[in-house]
Amino acid sequence: MGAADPNPRSADTLLESLASSRYAQLRTFRDGRAVDTPMWFHLDGDTLVFRTKIGPKTRRLLANPHVEMWPCDYRGRYADRTPTIGGQATILSGGAAEAANRVLQKRYGWQYNVVPLLKVPGVKNVDHQLPLREKLRRATTKKIWPDSAIAEVKLTSADARTAVPETVSAPDDSPRRG
Repeated sequence: MGAADPNPRSADTLLESLASSRYAQLRTFRDGRAVDTPMWFHLDGDTLVFRTKIGPKTRRLLANPHVEMWPCDYRGRYADRTPTIGGQATILSGGAAEAANRVLQKRYGWQYNVVPLLKVPGVKNVDHQLPLREKLRRATTKKIWPDSAIAEVKLTSADARTAVPETVSAPDDSPRRG
């Protein structure tokens, strides 16, 4: 984990900063090494939800639910010594996952189901190569995509810190959105 600052920002300030950002950097851990991925998310109090592809990231979350998050831009860039907040992630299912998917759709509107299907320079959208018929189906659905999962993170103010980046994003297995 990052080098702790002796005087980290308050958890309320971190939550306000996250709430005003469209993207959050999600740090998961693989074999003790940090893997960073920018995500779209919805924050409600100290609970954050996001959609991700079922695959390496979901396996990391199941193996080690501890995560760190902080505001970033769509490519995962952020200022030096950006404050972070930790939390515990779980994969949602059933009605809880559907409800979280609805709030994500409400927050991001048409972009939520369309942008992950596009090829965006500098962004790894793993669904951009789907056949056109499947892209049209996904762009118009209100349901969770069959190869996606909804994760929930319970943020913990005791984990607030200022972190120094430890890794680069894992281009081989971390979708940028979705």
